[in-house]
Amino acid sequence: MLDVLVIGSGYGGAAIAARLAPHASVLVVERGRWWRPGQFPHGVAAMCRTYRTRRNPTGLWGVRLGRGTGVGYASAVGGSSAVNYGITSRPDDHVFAGWPVSAAALAPYFARAREVLRPTPSPRAVALGDRAFLDRVEPGRRVDLENTIDWDRCDDCGRCVPGCNRGAKRALDQTYLALALAAGAELRVETEVRGLVPLRDGGHAVELRAAGGGPEWVRARQVVLAAGTLGTLDLVHRSHLAVGPGFGQRLSLNGDGLAFLYDTPHALSSHAGAPISTSVRIPFTDEDGRVRTLMVMSGRVPAAASRFAAAALAALAGTIGDDPGRSAHAPHPLRRRLRDLAIVDSGGALSRSFMYKLDAQDRGRGTARFTGAGVVIDWPDYADDPILRFAGERLRAWAAAAGGTVVPDVARLPGMRSFSVHPLGGCRMACSIDDGVVDDVGRVFHPGGGVHAGLRIADGSIVPEALGVPPSWTITALAERIADDLIRELATSDRPQRSASATSTSRT
Repeated sequence: MLDVLVIGSGYGGAAIAARLAPHASVLVVERGRWWRPGQFPHGVAAMCRTYRTRRNPTGLWGVRLGRGTGVGYASAVGGSSAVNYGITSRPDDHVFAGWPVSAAALAPYFARAREVLRPTPSPRAVALGDRAFLDRVEPGRRVDLENTIDWDRCDDCGRCVPGCNRGAKRALDQTYLALALAAGAELRVETEVRGLVPLRDGGHAVELRAAGGGPEWVRARQVVLAAGTLGTLDLVHRSHLAVGPGFGQRLSLNGDGLAFLYDTPHALSSHAGAPISTSVRIPFTDEDGRVRTLMVMSGRVPAAASRFAAAALAALAGTIGDDPGRSAHAPHPLRRRLRDLAIVDSGGALSRSFMYKLDAQDRGRGTARFTGAGVVIDWPDYADDPILRFAGERLRAWAAAAGGTVVPDVARLPGMRSFSVHPLGGCRMACSIDDGVVDDVGRVFHPGGGVHAGLRIADGSIVPEALGVPPSWTITALAERIADDLIRELATSDRPQRSASATSTSRT
C-alpha cells in the first residue's frame, strides 16, 4: 500500500510531496500535462486551442461561470505557478485574527516556503514608471513585490501569462516538485482522480483515470487533497464524503477586480508586458470596525492581448469612461489613442494607463453550486462588496489627482460577471466542525465526531477568508505546516518500511 497519495501538484500539493518524499512512498497525481518552456501558447488563437474541455481534457486553462462570477483556473503540472506572474506576498498580520492558527505560529513556515520559492524583486522595476506614479497618488503606501522569476533570463516579454517560454519563471516544477522527485516521489500526469473510498483497514482506495484510459484503483494510507479550491470541492462532493455543514460555504474571490486609469498625463508601462512588480496596500475599515486590506497592483496586459486591450480601452473610455480630473488636467491627445490602433508602444495611450489590478479582503459571501460540468461559485452581488466599492472610490480619487479616464470594472455592466483567479474557502480551517470543514492541520472533520482517518486537505479551499494579497505563499506555508504534522503521524503509525512505488488494486 502506498504511504501518501497527493492529488494535485500546485502550491499545496507540491510542498506536501517535497517534505513527505524523504520519509514515505509518495505518489502525486496531476490531471494536467507537463508544459515545458517553448510549449506554452503564443497568441490569442493558441490560447483558445488550449482551453480545457471534455474533448480537450489536458487543456491548460478553463473557466467556471456562476451567478455573478467567473473563475479561471489552470490545469498543469505546478498548478497556477505555470501560468501566473509569480507574485509572492505575505498577508498583513490582522488577516489571521480569528484563524485557528496565529500569524506567529505560521511565521516559520512562511520562512521555510520562501527558502524554496526564492522570490526576488525586479531589478528593472524602477525604470517602469509605476513606482513613481503610486508614490504620487498613495504616498507612503507602496509595497514593492517579489516574483519567483530568474531575472537574468527574463526579457520582460510580458508572457508570464499564459506561461513563460523562455524558462525564466521558477514555477513549482523547478522548486518543490523538483525536490519531491529527487527524493523519490512518483508523478502521474494527465491523470484525473474520479473518487475515493475509505477502507475498513484504514486508508483509502482512490480511483484514477488516465486521459483516454480506463479506471485504475490505488490504495493509500494517507490521501492529501490539493487539487485547488474548485478541484477539491468537486472531489469531496463526487466522493460523497461525510463533512460538516460549512462545506461549500463562505467562499471568497480574494477581492479580485480589474479596472483602468486610462490615458493619463504620466508615462507608465502598461504596454510593456513586464511582470507585475509593485503595489500599494490601503487599509479599509468596514462597517463592523474591522480593518481590511486592499492591495492595488500595477497590473500588466499580457503581450498576446495588448492590441486588443488598447482598442477595447479606447472604446470603453469613450462610452463608460469617467473623467473626474478633466477640469484640472489638459485634455488627453487623441493621437495617442489613434496610435494604439496602429502599434502598441511607448507613444500610445496604453503606455500612459494604469491597470488597476486588485486583491482585497472581501466578505466571503460566495456559495458553491454543483453542476454537471463541475462546481461553480455563486455570488450575484460580489461587485458591490464594500471593499470593492471603496476600491472604486480610490480610483476616482487617483483620476482627480493625477488625470486620466476611469474605465471601471466591466462586471458592473448588464450581463457581465466579476472574474477571479483566486477562489478561496469552501473547506475552511476552523477549531470545530461548527465553523469549518478541516482543523488547523488540514484533517477533515467527521460529522460523527473526530476526523476522517488518513485524509487531509492542503490547498486554497482551507483558507478561512480572503487574504488581500495573492495567495500562493500563504497556501505553501499552510502546506508546510500540514506536512510537518503528517511526518509526525507517519513516524508514529504502525506501517511497513517505505515501498518503491504505488500499488494498483481493484475496488473491493
